[in-house]
Amino acid sequence: MKSIDRKTWEKLQRQNRIIDISQELFFQKGYEATTMEDIARAAQYNQRTIYLYFKDKQELFLAVVLRGLRLLNEMLKEASNNSRPGKTKVHELGKAYFDFFMKHPDYFDLIMVYESKNCVYYKNDGEHEYGHYKTECRKAADECSEIITVAIQDGIENKSIRTSLTSKQVMLILWGQILGIMQIILMRKSHFEETYEISHEKLFFRFMDLIERALLIEI
Repeated sequence: MKSIDRKTWEKLQRQNRIIDISQELFFQKGYEATTMEDIARAAQYNQRTIYLYFKDKQELFLAVVLRGLRLLNEMLKEASNNSRPGKTKVHELGKAYFDFFMKHPDYFDLIMVYESKNCVYYKNDGEHEYGHYKTECRKAADECSEIITVAIQDGIENKSIRTSLTSKQVMLILWGQILGIMQIILMRKSHFEETYEISHEKLFFRFMDLIERALLIEI
C-alpha cells in the first residue's frame, strides 16, 4: 500500500469510528443532549481531533442520518423489485417502511429530527451551500421519494390507483400518513395490544388496507 493510500485509509477508518461512536451516543441520549465533548470522550480523542474530521455536531448528525436513509433506501428498492402476487407495490413499500421503523427505531427518531430541521424540499441550484453529508442526505431522501412516486405512477397507469392528484402529491400524502401511524405505534408500543385490543402489526396492515381502498376512489 502506497503511503498516500495508507493515509487515506487511516483517515477513513478514523472518520467511520467517530461516526460509529456518535451514532451510539445519539441513539442513547438523543441528538440535542449529546455534545462534542461527549463524543470526544467516548472516542478517547480531544475535541480538536474531532474537528479535524467533522465541522460540527450537525455534520456528525447528518453522517449518521445518511446511514439510516441509505438503509431505508435499500429496503424500499428490494420491496419495489420483489412484489408478491396479489400485493400492490404500495402495499409492499408500506411493509418495507414498517419493517424499517420497527427494526431501526433509533434511525426513525433521527430521521424525524432531520425532516423537521434539515430536509430541503425545493429545487436549489446552490449545491455548494450544502456540506457533503447534507447533500448526500438530500439525495438519499429524494431517492426514497422517487421509489414511492414511481410505484404510485405505475398504479395510476394500471388503474389500481384512481386520483386527480399527481403521483408526487399522492406520495406526499402517503408519506405523512405512514410517518404519523408509525410515530403512534412506536410511542405506544408497550402494552399496545392490551390497551387497544389489536397488535401493532395488525393495526398497521389494517391501515394499509384502508389506504389501498382509498386509492381506488378518485379524488
